[in-house]
Formats: sequence, structure tokens, C-alpha cells
Amino acid sequence: MLGLGPPCRVDPLSSSPGSQVWAVDLADRRVVVKQLLGADADTRFHRELVALRAAAAAGLAPEVLDADASANVTVLEYVESTGVFPDPVTYARTLARLHAVTPPPSLPAADPPGEANLVAFLRLCAEVGVRPPASAEQALRSLLTRVATGGPSLLHGDPCPGNLLVSPSGVRFIDFEQAGRGAGLAELAYLRMAFPTCGYSTVLVPEVIASAESAYFETWRELTGTDVPDSLPDHCVAWLLRGDALVQRIQRDVRDQFARVLVEDWSWGPMTARERLLHRLRLVVDLDVPDVNPLFAALANRLETHWSTT
Repeated sequence: MLGLGPPCRVDPLSSSPGSQVWAVDLADRRVVVKQLLGADADTRFHRELVALRAAAAAGLAPEVLDADASANVTVLEYVESTGVFPDPVTYARTLARLHAVTPPPSLPAADPPGEANLVAFLRLCAEVGVRPPASAEQALRSLLTRVATGGPSLLHGDPCPGNLLVSPSGVRFIDFEQAGRGAGLAELAYLRMAFPTCGYSTVLVPEVIASAESAYFETWRELTGTDVPDSLPDHCVAWLLRGDALVQRIQRDVRDQFARVLVEDWSWGPMTARERLLHRLRLVVDLDVPDVNPLFAALANRLETHWSTT
């Protein structure tokens, strides 16, 4: 198998619809074999391979033992995991270590939300009778410009609990198919926004979030000697504006999820789509972002009233 020898035993592992994964026993070791599937498998394979190698060099991902680009297959070091999500402070420190890794030049920039996301969000406001003032629209457009400027970090792209391996030797990330270059605070915002791209959506208490964010900032300064660039509230709002952050990856880029959530609710993990959206709205209201805070508060109130009577 890719020069590592014939398999003695092959056990399938759970994976997303876009991949197949196996634990494979060779004569001298156990490895993980992953094959990416689908129309965009080549792109995801490149992203993952490049990011895995960069992260593994920093001890933050399993080592890449072999790869076959013609079949979109990678062979990885097997890491025994406890299957338990690390405490939020450990998670935040590990995330900061990943973001401090210099992203390889061949890794594409991460995709920030853009005008289409904002238009869909404003249409949601209009559908329930919330009229944002021109100053709020301008503030949101300026915010999107700020979060689109990129950043110096290696981003995982989907830093969910299911994409972490917790072992006695530390925490390592897997599944870098959506990795990119960008602002690390876009992923630190997961703690406040209840892990927006994950089925796991547990809401953390403010004290835990504050401790984890402090650990992230401290670890970043220790590793880089600088303060974290960008604004965490900006990136929290950016996640709110992503309608596709209400559905699993396989359902993204298909339809306007804000329009859908007005007439339909659906479950994804322990929270429904409407619960996710209201949590994000209440969260950004608490952040008191200038110029747009009244808009978010009005929309949250109107949606709660709308859904309670439908």
C-alpha cells in the first residue's frame, strides 16, 4: 500500500460523505488511510495535504506517511485518541499554536463572508419587518471588508470537536480539507458562536469563554511576540451573517438558509437552526458592536415573536 507494505487488517472508520477512512494494520504499525471523494476532491486533497504537513511539523497533526494525488489518498500516522473533547482552555491554546504556524504559500486564502451573505441577511430582516438604517448597512459592509483582509494564520477551516484527537502526547487536528490562510480570530470565535460549522453546538458559559480566550491571546503572544490582529467581535458578526453556518457542509452553497429558516426549522446536533440563529443574535447583541447593535436586538426580538406565533 503506497510503498508501506500489504495490509493485515482493514477496519472502516466513520467519516463525512466526502471521504472514506480506514484504520489499517500493517506488518509493523497501524495507520489511517483516507480517500477524498466527489467533484471537488482534488481541491480538498491539496488543501488537506499541504495543511497537514505544516501542522504536523509543529506537532499539531498526525504525520503524513505517504500520499497518492492520483487517487486523492493520504496515509497518516495512527493516533490513539480518548475521544473526549479537551477542556476549552486547552482547545484555545492548541488553536493558537496552530494559528501561529506560517501557512504555506500554496494554501489558498480562506473564504470570508461577502456581499451575497449580507444581502441574504438584510432580506431576512425585511421579511420580518425590521428595517436597518443606512448607517447599519454601511457598518456591516465595512465589517465584511475588514474580515476579508486575511491574516497571517494557518486556519483549519472546520475546528470542531470531531476533528480533534486527544492523546497523552497532546491534542492534534485532523480533516484539514477546508484549510486556508486567514485571520485566526475567525476560528477563536467558535467558542462564543457555539461552534458554527459543527454538529456539536454546546453553549459555553461566559466565564469559561473568557478564560479560553485569555489563554489563546497569551499563547499567541508567547509564540509570536505580538498581539493578535483583528477584532474578535467582527468575526463573531461575520459568522452570524453566514446563512450556510446553519447547515452541514454537504448542504451549503445550495439555497438561502435564512429564507428557509423563516418557514422551517431543522435539527443539527443538540440545537435547531432557529436556536442557533437566536443564540448568535443574542451573543452579538451582548458584544455591543457599534452601529449595528440595535439592528441585531430588533431582529432577535422580532424573530422570537414571529416563531412563537407560527
